Amino acid sequence: MDDDPDFSSLLAEYLTLQGFALQTVQDAARVEEAIGAFSPDLILLDQRLGSISGTDVLRRLRLFTDLPCMIVTNNSETMDRIVNLELGADDEMQKTVTPREMLARIRTVLRRRRRQEEASQPSEPARPGWTLDTGRRVLRQPDGTVCPLTNAEFETLAILHASRGSPVSRMTLCSKVFGRPFRVGDRAVDTIVKNLRRKIEPAASDFATIQAVRTFGYVFVGFPEVRTPEPLRA
Repeated sequence: MDDDPDFSSLLAEYLTLQGFALQTVQDAARVEEAIGAFSPDLILLDQRLGSISGTDVLRRLRLFTDLPCMIVTNNSETMDRIVNLELGADDEMQKTVTPREMLARIRTVLRRRRRQEEASQPSEPARPGWTLDTGRRVLRQPDGTVCPLTNAEFETLAILHASRGSPVSRMTLCSKVFGRPFRVGDRAVDTIVKNLRRKIEPAASDFATIQAVRTFGYVFVGFPEVRTPEPLRA
């Protein structure tokens, strides 16, 4: 993401020659849509996107994805760099860096992510269960099929899932999911949670994936366990 079309064009041309597939976005409002459609392995984010800072965009990105993110900036402010790193930026570099060094940094971040993913692979076959893929914005059911969710449903689930065990207020959910303040009597969040429960929780069961916290909001307690049928005995 970069609001400088000339810089974006030159960078895209160079990285394409190095074997990368890219999609450039100059509008911060379209970043989530672009990530969902393109499913990138890494995000290059300009620190200044018109009137919006890259820090603000990164903060929003971290609500729904842990994709590697590198900041490209003309700004040398130490505090901005610290905040970006605390929000989960994987690297930060000046726009004056040579294309070759930028390529080396990108490859380093991608190698680091691959090592992390390999290290996290279970040594034993994984038990079947629900899988929330925040990078591709997909919820998979235990049988591997995709559970269809609206954007609002996915964002609500992702926020609650990220705070598993800790209640999230209706005020926070309304602000992050719908981009507006919560008002007394507003049932939008309650409706989204009701729809999520209907899609995830097993029928005729008292198990609650998302539990209500009286007068406050909701807490994610976990996906339903998948019970493996016991083998038949002769």
